[in-house]
Amino acid sequence: MWVLWTSLIVILLDQASKYAIYYGHVVGTLGYTGAPTDLAALKAFLATVANRNAIPQDGNFLVLSFTANDAALFGIGNGTAWAARLLAALTSVFLFLLLFFAVRTAKKLSRYSAITFGLLIGGSIGNLFDRIAFGYVRDMIYAKFIDFPIFNIADSAICIAIGLLILETLLIKRDGLFDAIEDDVRYLFHLPTRQEAEAEEKARKAKHLSRFEEEIPDDEPKEEPPLEPDELDSDTDEP
Repeated sequence: MWVLWTSLIVILLDQASKYAIYYGHVVGTLGYTGAPTDLAALKAFLATVANRNAIPQDGNFLVLSFTANDAALFGIGNGTAWAARLLAALTSVFLFLLLFFAVRTAKKLSRYSAITFGLLIGGSIGNLFDRIAFGYVRDMIYAKFIDFPIFNIADSAICIAIGLLILETLLIKRDGLFDAIEDDVRYLFHLPTRQEAEAEEKARKAKHLSRFEEEIPDDEPKEEPPLEPDELDSDTDEP
């Protein structure tokens, strides 16, 4: 449920903010009368009112400034049609995989991982909807204090999710989102689970140790069994 609710909240906030900035500012304040799907006319209009597009115009932190982004995340590659088509295709494939694993792993995820999954799905759907409905993504948030490319709430959700994934990988490490996906991939391809793989590794080491002990006669002093490669590496690291 956390995946579902997080996704819905991101989608609603993203689309509501885009609707408000377009109809409240571009149409209401700036006076645009063309169709929202007419990208060429919209870009030409925004170019003529560039000096009045920012809200507030003298802001020093975050500024609202509507733009029609027909390229990638944060406006990268703006103006290239192939980039827009490529991004739409990649986003669709990425979103399908997210939804597929979200359904299969929902009950195994922690709340932290579920929220991360929801942010990724919600952000992807928010921008993919724009590309399908309008042919471009509606961006409006400009971080003027660092001169960052204009973005939207969907972009922010995706970036926050990526940051959470990095923290999860570095700090939590076990039973996170990647582990749940790995378990499901192992199941789909009939591979041993992580627990089964660990048990097999322990059994292999125990068998190696017992075979070495059997080869030594009882009247001879027993030597230490040869170390495994990973144990050799750990010993050489000691001062």
